[in-house]
Amino acid sequence: MGEGRDWRSWVAGFLLAGVFCLSAALAGAQQEPRLTLNSQVEKEVKAQRGGKWVTERIPVDKTAPGDILVYTINYQNAGTNAAKDAAIVDPLPAGVVYLPNSAEGQETEITCSIDGGRSWHNPPVMVQIKKPDGTQESKAAAPEQYTHIRWVIKKPIPPGQSGQVQFKVTVK
Repeated sequence: MGEGRDWRSWVAGFLLAGVFCLSAALAGAQQEPRLTLNSQVEKEVKAQRGGKWVTERIPVDKTAPGDILVYTINYQNAGTNAAKDAAIVDPLPAGVVYLPNSAEGQETEITCSIDGGRSWHNPPVMVQIKKPDGTQESKAAAPEQYTHIRWVIKKPIPPGQSGQVQFKVTVK
């Protein structure tokens, strides 16, 4: 995302490039639950309040390299049955780098992918590196290698109930 780029075109590109994938297992042999998703992106800024520096979130107008963006995905079960084993999968937008350990979600199992969503690992994702002497070493993947984040909601989501998950990125 280039300096001064309008956030609307970036968010539209993000949504076109990778619409949130959502899966929910059937709640028995009846109708499937219907989870709705609503996402928003905000920018973290430092502001002085009462003589102290605090971190605030503001609507994204423009971005610059180094800006921290917070993506929040709100979900709600708009169906008539509980959603079991629901998963929210979010591809990271182009032009940003995942901020390690920033993915959050109550009652969720968070996993990450560094291969386009083909495999999932608990963070930090570990990779095997071949050392000059030919031996293998396990190292944490660089934040730039992360491609997707997945939240599996551990407990059933009753009809009408909602929640949210989020993660942070840094603009390249």
